[in-house]
Amino acid sequence: MSYSATFRTAALLVLLPAFRPAAGQNAGEPLGVYRAIEVASEQSPALNGLRERIRARQAQRWTAFGINAPSLTYFREGISTGSGGFEEQRIGLSQTVDFPLRSYYRVRRIDTEGQGLALELEAEQARLKSTVKKAYTDLLYAQELLHLRAQEMRLARDLLDAARVRVEVGEASELEQIKAEIQLAEAQTGLEEARSRFQNSRYTLFNAIGLDPEDQRYEITFPDTLAYVETDIDQGLVMDAIGRQPEWQSADRFLEAARLGLRQTRSSLWPDFQFDVYPQDLGGGFNRFGFQIGLRLPLWFIPSYRGSMRAARADIREQTWARQGVLLDLKKEAEQAWHGYETSREAVRRYVETIRSRTEILLERTQEGYLLGELDLLTLLDAQRTYLAGEQRYYDALRDYYYRLIDLERFVGGDIVFAPPAETPVAHDPAAGR
Repeated sequence: MSYSATFRTAALLVLLPAFRPAAGQNAGEPLGVYRAIEVASEQSPALNGLRERIRARQAQRWTAFGINAPSLTYFREGISTGSGGFEEQRIGLSQTVDFPLRSYYRVRRIDTEGQGLALELEAEQARLKSTVKKAYTDLLYAQELLHLRAQEMRLARDLLDAARVRVEVGEASELEQIKAEIQLAEAQTGLEEARSRFQNSRYTLFNAIGLDPEDQRYEITFPDTLAYVETDIDQGLVMDAIGRQPEWQSADRFLEAARLGLRQTRSSLWPDFQFDVYPQDLGGGFNRFGFQIGLRLPLWFIPSYRGSMRAARADIREQTWARQGVLLDLKKEAEQAWHGYETSREAVRRYVETIRSRTEILLERTQEGYLLGELDLLTLLDAQRTYLAGEQRYYDALRDYYYRLIDLERFVGGDIVFAPPAETPVAHDPAAGR
């Protein structure tokens, strides 16, 4: 009899069919990882705030063409005081327009900032996806530990049953039964702690995706499980992908926008235009029209222009340093993710290829030896602890491995774990069983 915890070894991890509840249990809606990501994207304050900023920036574009609101005026002179004389009146419409070059740079700056915000939104979506996937991984890890503690309970019960039989037939003392009872009580405590940890991980996931409290029902099920995902990721490809990250491209867009802001400030030295048209009444009705073109000369520009230029140059320097900071952060994250991936992959491989099978054999043979009276209780307890500790370390390494793969997804440009079901066929290990 094998006491191996369930795991599925496949090329990629995919969503499993919906959970089937036992008789009398209310069926809940399966909450797969991509459904969780969808909900998180809809509910995220950071994403929704960025979306509104993008809409506001798009709206600013319509105010950036430098065509100001027209002025409507009424003019009258030579008003008669009773002795007659000349009298004139007119209705004027005045329109001012910024110098076209300034409007051009202003519109380009707003468009470039909008592109930077859109890339920032893309980066935030990637971060949110990573956060949800890690929270989902923690939940599945807690679920596996819950299964492991349940298996520990079964082992403890089997041990207690065997100890009672040995005591009854006179092959063991009552002390062995007492030790087995203590082992069962400790296993019960571990199972209760695992249940609590699972519920905490469950609500951590709910909070990460912003799920409404009314929808945080106990009957919601999670159709995935942890499994080893065999991958081979080249470090050079990861490092080469840094320049394609939306954070870097967004910082580059904001730097370009700052440079356009400097050009916009320089173009303020050019004069603005003013157009006036007005019908005139020179005493015989509004049968005349006047037309006037003017230039607004920046004669007293020195104080304001100098301050604007200093502010624009400081903005360029700020964005330059910000972009450099983004590059350094991306390099650090890429290096840490890849090296962590290498380390955790070797650890998981070691457990999959050697440690798990050997601890299973050790446990089975020790149990057989104890039932036959060839081994004592302490030897069996030590074998059980070795097996259970090895299983927990395997899941610890597997969780860390998932974390590193999730961190690398942004650099490889695709899903590595929790791949969408439409892209990957379901693969099962026929030998897997709990």
